[in-house]
Amino acid sequence: MRRAFLIALVLAVWSVNGWAGDYNYQAHVKGMVCAFCAYSVGKKIGSLPGVDAESVDVNLESGRVGFASKQPVSRQALESVFTESGFRLDTLDETGHVPAGSGSGQALALMLDMTLDSLDTGRFETVFEAIGNIAAGNPSRLVIEAPASLEGDLLKPVLMGRQQVMKVRFKASDSPSIHLQLYM
Repeated sequence: MRRAFLIALVLAVWSVNGWAGDYNYQAHVKGMVCAFCAYSVGKKIGSLPGVDAESVDVNLESGRVGFASKQPVSRQALESVFTESGFRLDTLDETGHVPAGSGSGQALALMLDMTLDSLDTGRFETVFEAIGNIAAGNPSRLVIEAPASLEGDLLKPVLMGRQQVMKVRFKASDSPSIHLQLYM
């Protein structure tokens, strides 16, 4: 009896874990006109509870935004991140519940790993523009780690005026340096 109960308990836990996973969403956001807008929209959506920030995929041309979340996301929660931003949520659709472990993300290789031991962003603006050109022309992901106060100064030369969207992740740190990693 005890053994049968344990087997039933293990099977129940195993099957529940098989159901756990991501909720996938497609949204249409109005008001995006450049790569910096797309970055801002992606960052805002990625900040919602349960949303996997790495899953946020913004298509600037169509205004479509796809993302995954570990928990359901309501239209109201998504609309709340756009208040006072100039962006507007047009539609939000759940595209399905995906079981854990069934993701099909494309693996990118680390191509550039650079640390700048100066916080003088103006001194390196041409470097940031060049990295933005490379990242915009290829499937890529750029990770920038620097003090939070530098986010705008670093992202402007990388993103401003571009019509190509790239995946950029800014991580605030207390370090007195700027760390850039480009994956392609």
